Amino acid sequence: MTLPDAAQWTMHAESTGRDYLIQVSVPEAPMPEAGYPVLVVLDGNARFPLAVAGREALTLRGPFDGTAPWLIVGVGYPDTRRFDGPARSEDYTPALPDGPVRDARGRRVGGADAFLAFLAQTLIPEIESRYAVDGTRRALLGHSYGGLLALYAALVDPGRFSDVIAISPSLWWGDGYLYDVALQQASRNETPADGGARVLLGVGELEQQRRPAFATGAEGEETPRMCDNVACFADWLGEHRPGWQIEHRTFANVDHGSVMWPAMQAVWAFLDPRPAAAPTSRHGRRGATDTFKMSPTASRSSNKTQQ
Repeated sequence: MTLPDAAQWTMHAESTGRDYLIQVSVPEAPMPEAGYPVLVVLDGNARFPLAVAGREALTLRGPFDGTAPWLIVGVGYPDTRRFDGPARSEDYTPALPDGPVRDARGRRVGGADAFLAFLAQTLIPEIESRYAVDGTRRALLGHSYGGLLALYAALVDPGRFSDVIAISPSLWWGDGYLYDVALQQASRNETPADGGARVLLGVGELEQQRRPAFATGAEGEETPRMCDNVACFADWLGEHRPGWQIEHRTFANVDHGSVMWPAMQAVWAFLDPRPAAAPTSRHGRRGATDTFKMSPTASRSSNKTQQ
């Protein structure tokens, strides 16, 4: 099976020493005057077809109308059916100061900066050389470890992506290291002032495993659910990045493995909003934070975690 108006090739990254499978889908919609906006999708082997199907089905205004004009770029790994666990464990995780270079499974970690260098210095220029794109509209989508990487990119290189989508991000990484990154920037007066970053965070309602966390439960629960962590981080970002547009979604009746199916609808509503917003459901409003408070410095355990 082939996708219409799609292409793929393999690229080598000097920064990571690794090859990547690049897949691109050109939208059927007419190209905007400024060029196509670009959606970069991590874990491309698994997520690229879903993102393309979502654009084709979820952005139609009518059965015979066009779709959203986003160019979709999947970043995956050669000879991989869905996920390359060792490769993504290294590419999508930030290096921790004096931290381990391998995780509990023996996989290398801490290569996020090298991977982001590949995106910025190699992939994006290649896409711009092949397609007419709008350099002011560039989105990054990731799930789990990919969501961690997307948020890390928003913090350390906020001008690179105008829109960042993190679904079930692995916020437990490094005992809440993303908080440390943001706070370090603020302490050095490096808080970005571009005012244009848009961030969507999403999580499944059933992601309730007890895990390392940075929020304190309302009823004595010291380690809250993952979905509480995501809501907490969304609220924390809203406070510490006032110029950013932060949205949070909790998806009903799905867990860590199935969350990307309903999340894709939220992704396209976020990137291609309707002229009139639909009423917000109880699962579509921004997560409440009055039942727990953030405690980034609280002690965290080393529970078995999902990625």
